[in-house]
Amino acid sequence: MNVAGYLTLILFVIDKTKTVSLLTDDNAHNSTHQNLVGVDSQNVDVFRQLLNQETIIRMTLVKNVHALMKDMLSLKENFAVAEQKLSTLQASTAHEISVLKTEVQSLKLENNVLKNESREHKRDVTEMKANIVQISENHKEFEKEIDVNREVFQQNVSDKLADIKIEVRYLSITLLDLNAHTRQIESEIPDIIDQKILAMFESINSTLENFNATVMATDNKFATQFSDLKNSHSGVLSTLTDYLNTTVDSLKAELKDSKFEQLKLSSAVTSLEMFRMNLTNNLQTKVAFTAGVTSSSSTWNSGTLVFPVVINNIGGGYNPSTGVFTAPTEGHYVFFVTVVEYNKQDSRVEIVLNGSSKVGTMGHPSAGYQTGANMAVLRLQQGDTVWIKHYHGKGYYTETVPLTTFSGFLL
Repeated sequence: MNVAGYLTLILFVIDKTKTVSLLTDDNAHNSTHQNLVGVDSQNVDVFRQLLNQETIIRMTLVKNVHALMKDMLSLKENFAVAEQKLSTLQASTAHEISVLKTEVQSLKLENNVLKNESREHKRDVTEMKANIVQISENHKEFEKEIDVNREVFQQNVSDKLADIKIEVRYLSITLLDLNAHTRQIESEIPDIIDQKILAMFESINSTLENFNATVMATDNKFATQFSDLKNSHSGVLSTLTDYLNTTVDSLKAELKDSKFEQLKLSSAVTSLEMFRMNLTNNLQTKVAFTAGVTSSSSTWNSGTLVFPVVINNIGGGYNPSTGVFTAPTEGHYVFFVTVVEYNKQDSRVEIVLNGSSKVGTMGHPSAGYQTGANMAVLRLQQGDTVWIKHYHGKGYYTETVPLTTFSGFLL
């Protein structure tokens, strides 16, 4: 029942209290001065009791009506307050509903954007997998090409080594002939010198005897010319002596040059033999390795990148526990590293020789699972060490068949 109904009920009750009592006259008052003529005393007592009861009931009813009116006023005030609160609640609810509708619309838009991004990411992942497969195929082709080039190189080296061996044998034979010729010259030089000296002295003696005979035959006849001939004889002796000395010096110089040429040929033969031995040792010493990782990491951010899964390790130079390669022999080495970055986390590494960085790689975070790769040709002495060091970013990605790998071999 609403407030208007309650007010109608109250007015109706008040109106009824003012009506004519069923036990009194038509006037609405509490008069006891009635005309009691003809009524006995017993009925008068009963009537008075009834009248008193009616008066009590009427007073109680009035009191209740007043209390009901107060309650109705309080109810009206509470109803007004409730209506105000209801209107306020309706306004705030309408505003919240409007805000919620706006947020729902925004969430729908974000959901559509996320769906589009998810499709793009799936497409990027598919392309990335295709690129990784292509890179793996290219890497396998590169390894095959390296093997073919290595075989060709070894064949060329073998051919050149055979040619060098032939040349060394030819030089050895030539050197032996030269040594024999030199020994022959050394043994013949004293005899030649002696023969030439004897021939010179015999010629001189013969000339002197002729001169002496001529002088003795013409002593009287050519006295003056004898003195001139004697002087001429002294000049001839001086000339012959100078000629002999010059000849001996020339022969000694030729002997010295011959010994020098012999030493040069011996040195050349020794150098060729050492070169042949080095080539033979290098061909006999084969060094090659490939290692990788089969579990990804999103937190690796310092130190040496260890590749624990060894695919090949000819020569035993690579240590899978430390990730460090130690050169078992000196020579030129080729190193190759591939690192796949982990889901848009920048990943950069470097190839390090004895603590000195040589080349680096970069997996850029502009897209997920970018591949960084690089190669270096380094000159190593026996005992030198090479490893892969962290430079920037964190983490790396791989699969059961390794995508992140480290390889090297001796040329």
